[in-house]
Amino acid sequence: MSWIILMISPLTLIQIILALSISWIRMAIALGISILFSIVVGVLAAISDHAEKIIIPALDILQSIPILSFFPLALYAFIGLHPLIGPEIAAIFLIFTSQAWNIAFGVYEGVKLLPRDLIDTSRSLGFGSIQRFIGLYLPASFPRIASNIPASWSNGLYFLVACEIISMGEREVKLFGIGSLSADYILAGRYLEFWISMVFVIIAVILTSIFIFIPLMRLSERYRFEAYMGEVPRVWLERVTKPFGEAIRSAFMEASIPGYGRLSSIMESLVERVRAYKIHAITIILIISSAALLYYIPTVDYVSSSKLLLSGFQRLGVIKPLTMIGFSLLRVLAAISIAIAWAMPLSILIYEVRGLERVVVPLLQVFASLPSSLLVPFIMRFVSDLNLPMEVGGILIIVLGIQWYLFYFIYSAVRNIPSEEVDVCRLLRIRGLRLIRHLYLPRSLPSLITGLMVAMGGGWNTLIIAERLSIDNQVWEVENPGIGKEISLAVSVNDQGLLAAATIWMAGFVVLMNRLFWRRVHDRVVEKVRM
Repeated sequence: MSWIILMISPLTLIQIILALSISWIRMAIALGISILFSIVVGVLAAISDHAEKIIIPALDILQSIPILSFFPLALYAFIGLHPLIGPEIAAIFLIFTSQAWNIAFGVYEGVKLLPRDLIDTSRSLGFGSIQRFIGLYLPASFPRIASNIPASWSNGLYFLVACEIISMGEREVKLFGIGSLSADYILAGRYLEFWISMVFVIIAVILTSIFIFIPLMRLSERYRFEAYMGEVPRVWLERVTKPFGEAIRSAFMEASIPGYGRLSSIMESLVERVRAYKIHAITIILIISSAALLYYIPTVDYVSSSKLLLSGFQRLGVIKPLTMIGFSLLRVLAAISIAIAWAMPLSILIYEVRGLERVVVPLLQVFASLPSSLLVPFIMRFVSDLNLPMEVGGILIIVLGIQWYLFYFIYSAVRNIPSEEVDVCRLLRIRGLRLIRHLYLPRSLPSLITGLMVAMGGGWNTLIIAERLSIDNQVWEVENPGIGKEISLAVSVNDQGLLAAATIWMAGFVVLMNRLFWRRVHDRVVEKVRM
């Protein structure tokens, strides 16, 4: 390995390391924003029926919008702000759109599954909104956040090339980073440099997984709601974050800082006023948001934009988009079936044999972090050499994009099974398929359904790569119609009307399916689990 690295110049090595560092910083910033966003909207949707009716459909829509459909907003809203800072904000925003939604759904699920007696007890003890948030909702959210961070990081890497090379029609904005650098190496035929850059990415992913992701998941075991807790080994993150945790606890839970009583009463009064005048608050937020959009996008001709959108819908018609959505749905369902077939058994195996976590989880993180768009040429060659239909390659690419959502949601659910339930099954000698049927499957059903919802949204996102992708004048596309194929074609020719219309068709179908099927199934399962 060392002699291969010595074959390239030190300047190239420095360039790779610098590009990797900059990309990691962008992704870390986007992930931090995603976590804060998810805590706010997830908790709010879980504790308020009115907010839930607005937030969950909005998340359904946002997670179903492909990253390519955010390009116009990134190009015209953020890049126009400043020639240097604007492109960086645009790239972080695009990475955020690939990281946030599964964490938000995870927080929502974690708070929603809180036992009712805990909520009633906190109210009877006189806990205010802040104390319930710090002492109840955050601990319930933490295991879901910790288990979804690896999937979000993987998905960010999945679309990293697209986030660092923002291209629409003839306009292109390229940022320095490992995604754009690796794409440049491929296009220039510098395959040695490309593979060395991939080695550095793999090393960085392994180190991030070992020192950040796995310790976070182990730390989250302290926040499981069960009758008693087994001993959880301490991790280095606890020593670093302990002073901050104690400061927050003393400030908000023990009320020991001067002026806390007055601060708490002001916050409680503010919360009550927002509840009492929620319609007014929503109206004010909408007015401020609309004013900000009108300020930052003053050059938009809304009449022309409406005509452009109407033109896109007229060209698509009704039968054509329904046909494309039908083919795309079959591809996504096939990919989800393949992903569940390995994710469920492996999650149970890792839980049963705890020593596997140190080895298997970092390896899975490495596989998950390899940008699938870079694997397309190899999948294309594999499919063509075996004379298989292009549809097989498309389904394989979708599997690469959605399987990690399902794995981490299922793995999180299995890891958070109460210890006493596992011990009872062992005492009753329930093993094998009976154990899966009576313990693992019922306990993982809420997370599995949430994972399926997120995977469906992620699958529709992945279609823009799986159904059509152009690399170095080589075009990969499936033989049959597809909505992702149509969106990719619209972006390649900068047809914004067709792009918007196809995106609305896709998002509308995903939301309709979530509302009429997935959400009803999820609510029914959650009610049974909370009983």
